[in-house]
Amino acid sequence: MADFNTMFPQFLQQALQLKSLLTPVAYLLITGGLIAATIAAHQNPAANLRVLGKMIVLVSILVYLPTWGNQIVTVVDDTVTNTLNVNPAQIQDQYKAALEMKKSGDANNQSWWDKVVEWRASMVEALMTVAFTLLGWIASAIVWWAYILQNAILFIGYALSPIFIGILAFPSVQEVGRRYLLNLLGVMLWPLGWGVAALVTQGVLNFMTDRSFLDASVVAGNDLYSLQNLMGLAFLGIWLIFSTIAAPVIIQKSIISGSSAGADLFSGAFAAGRAAAAAGASTFAAAGMGKSGVGLVQAGVVAAAAAGETLAGSALNNGGSLVGSLAQIKAFQQPAGGAQSKGRPQFPQNDPAGDKTVEELLRKTRNPYSSG
Repeated sequence: MADFNTMFPQFLQQALQLKSLLTPVAYLLITGGLIAATIAAHQNPAANLRVLGKMIVLVSILVYLPTWGNQIVTVVDDTVTNTLNVNPAQIQDQYKAALEMKKSGDANNQSWWDKVVEWRASMVEALMTVAFTLLGWIASAIVWWAYILQNAILFIGYALSPIFIGILAFPSVQEVGRRYLLNLLGVMLWPLGWGVAALVTQGVLNFMTDRSFLDASVVAGNDLYSLQNLMGLAFLGIWLIFSTIAAPVIIQKSIISGSSAGADLFSGAFAAGRAAAAAGASTFAAAGMGKSGVGLVQAGVVAAAAAGETLAGSALNNGGSLVGSLAQIKAFQQPAGGAQSKGRPQFPQNDPAGDKTVEELLRKTRNPYSSG
């Protein structure tokens, strides 16, 4: 697939032009902050030195933010992809590698008869490979879109950064600029979320390829091994899609608020899985009522689509529109002091971003009998 710069060749140049236009505003704010801080220091040499050091740091960030940001993105992506060997789109290769490792350990201890009676296990493993290939295609599309969004968000962030860097010169409002830069840093670290999720994925793959049941029992071993693989596939089907979508946003939230990425991933995945299962079951019951044969197959396809849509929607439901939720964290979108009611979120009139529409659709998915 084409990368961002190939698809939008002028985007980066236009973002840098906007940054250049806003840079004088940043210098004006930094100068004003320097003057105000110098007056407030009352000729204190140590305080003046700290103020001067702060201004030098702000000017350095203003000038080199795009360069440093791109270097961070490159290092993180290279570490996750090449050092940790994490790629959600290649889960079928990870399954094959884990399976071959387990088979090579058992090959010397198996007789020819053991290999013959394991034909059912071989069929299950072939089905798992096909299923993981399909999941890998889905994950590949999600990762590609995530990288496109990451580049767009970062380039726009670089373009607007002079205003927020200038704001950092004033102590009374520097929290706004600090949060802005932390948001940008969180977006730079998106691939790290896939690295965290891959720890769980690899653990489940090791569980699925554990052939202890086949070694312990010739009669029931194949059935237990099949059940073991089906359980692992059901979990990974939910986990892979959810974590590929949500893990970058959860890492961004952890950078900003210090929350536990692992806890957020697990709680979100279980909630999304429960919602997807409920949506799929209710859709299958409604679509398959009074049907048989081909009609039930069609109902199953519709139910699977409904479950997948609910799962994706749950992964993206972080308090905003589907695209906006990838860039912003809910905790920092809500006004302080209880200005927002504790019930449903408040949305602007005419719903220009589509936030209200998305919230209503997700709420109806969770409670299909709700009247509004």
